[in-house]
Amino acid sequence: MPSKILVIDENLGASKLAEGVLAQHFNGGDVMVAQRASDAFERFGIAQPDLILLNDALPDLDAESVCYRLLNDPATSAVPVVLMSQDGKSDRFQHSYSNIARTLPKPITAETLQELFDAMLPKGSGLTNPARSLLFYDPSRAAFSGHTGFFSLRAALQMAFTDRMTGVLRFFLNRVPIEVYVIKGKFIFATTRNYQLYCRESPAILSSTNLGSIIDGQMNQSMTGCPLFLHISVRGGFPHEDVVQITRDHGQRLFANLWSAGRVYFEFEQLESFPDFIKNFPASTDDPENWVLGSLRHVRFEDLMASQRPDPNGSPAYTRKGYELIQKLKLNDVEARFATAINGSESLQVIAKKIGVPLNDALLIVFRFAALEIIDYWSQSVLSLPPAPSAAA
Repeated sequence: MPSKILVIDENLGASKLAEGVLAQHFNGGDVMVAQRASDAFERFGIAQPDLILLNDALPDLDAESVCYRLLNDPATSAVPVVLMSQDGKSDRFQHSYSNIARTLPKPITAETLQELFDAMLPKGSGLTNPARSLLFYDPSRAAFSGHTGFFSLRAALQMAFTDRMTGVLRFFLNRVPIEVYVIKGKFIFATTRNYQLYCRESPAILSSTNLGSIIDGQMNQSMTGCPLFLHISVRGGFPHEDVVQITRDHGQRLFANLWSAGRVYFEFEQLESFPDFIKNFPASTDDPENWVLGSLRHVRFEDLMASQRPDPNGSPAYTRKGYELIQKLKLNDVEARFATAINGSESLQVIAKKIGVPLNDALLIVFRFAALEIIDYWSQSVLSLPPAPSAAA
């Protein structure tokens, strides 16, 4: 399976260089980006990398603080760190922190990265089925499985929808999967037994809920996968009336982590009966495209991998079926204005200015529409290629 590398560096140069080296010499790989140390710590809850490239100069924390925190967290202590440094402190750091495997002098080059990756990245290329490690896994009920290096997240959801399947579609990040429950092709909600990942942005919703009820809900979710909002609500301890919508929305927020997690394995398990917490929950009326769009709206620009960040100087154009598809989507106001402005000739910067949105917001809409295969997005390097010679010449 291709390797995952986390580059912690305010400048995107190292991440783009790493991406190029992986593509050219190592059959591809996923380069996750964190321009601040605080963002890097969040990334570990989503997809643990095989290797960390750490710049010694960051805008929020110094490299020593980052190494200390990584080393003293059981979830990250075994991940090797390569320190990119130019001030002569790297030797002292390497002696002080056992997780620093190597140091690289800045500026780094493609040659030094190629040598580094050859020495430090996992050599195995076989793809193992992570579902087999689950205590409740029954291979006889597996309907289909795959890997997002070959099939998109959208395609996996579409398969369950089109074939009107009933069961659970699991996406494996680390040891604990994200699970999307489906009944006759209709989505119920997404959840996970990793309640820290599920609730990393929930303090405001839970602020008026009894702490004991929250802890009970967290423990129950870690054992059963039942979303804690649902568990607390059944026991009368969640003060929000529309717990169904909150659970659906939070499931889409959870699923949004997958878009920037690199390659993940997925598998659909057919179920004859659901867990008790599923049985009385109404299915969503959304088709896969609208469900996916709802999830994509929770992706932040800073979460995107290096390869996912669109060129600001590019130009969007509808795909062959894109214009037909966009008529079926429940677009918000900004998305609708953006969709109307696409004409296949104007650049993204012109479109963003025309509809009055910041460039990064426009780039996120490009990411959403490209993930839904609504548009092709041509970068400036492609747009500037000379025309092909004519046959007569």
